[in-house]
Amino acid sequence: MRNLIILLLGSVLMLSSCLDPIEIDDTLQSRLIYYNNLLETDKVVWTTDEEESIAAQAYGVPAEDLLEVEGYSQMVRFDASTLEGEIFLGGFDYSVDPFSFYMISVLGTEQEPFLVYDTIDTSFPTIGMVKMRFLQASEAIGDVDIYVGGELPEHLKLQGVSYKQLSLYVEATQEAFWNAVIITPAQVAPADSIILSYEVNNNFVPNRTYFGIINHTEADSESSFRMQVFNQPNF
Repeated sequence: MRNLIILLLGSVLMLSSCLDPIEIDDTLQSRLIYYNNLLETDKVVWTTDEEESIAAQAYGVPAEDLLEVEGYSQMVRFDASTLEGEIFLGGFDYSVDPFSFYMISVLGTEQEPFLVYDTIDTSFPTIGMVKMRFLQASEAIGDVDIYVGGELPEHLKLQGVSYKQLSLYVEATQEAFWNAVIITPAQVAPADSIILSYEVNNNFVPNRTYFGIINHTEADSESSFRMQVFNQPNF
């Protein structure tokens, strides 16, 4: 029995010595999610601390990048410009942390651009619920009210969301989101006027978070209104 134990231990030691050493990646990173809602222009270029982050982002198409950081509360410079015209659209300094997610969006036009940015809340919604926030990215629409689940007053979730505004997060059941997400002019009931109604609601899944952007179908202020919905990270 003793010989058997010694033999087994010897085999384990030989196997361990043959394995390659495990490399541990200790790089600290933040994740950046960009949204281009800029009208009447070409693609957008994003830089962080003067280093290219996104080379050519098309309208309405999100883009992601990883940013290496040295530690917590690191100040980073974000800048946006057009691709062909090389028109500077704006910039800002923001404190970022590793293992965190950030959203950055440009909206408006080349003549009047505006940047919206925030740290993404990656916490899960209440168990069984769906969580969502909105960005009103269309100047032509004006202030809006947002209903989830139907057209009755009790379905009103957000009031007076204005152009350039990033809303608070709201929660509702999957059934409510599947039933209806309705955008109306502020202080106008759905029975009197609906700007748009989101029609692919069965994509909503419980215990997940989503980001809705109210914008246009094309990079043209006269194109139709729409709401794009994107998944947000949860962990």
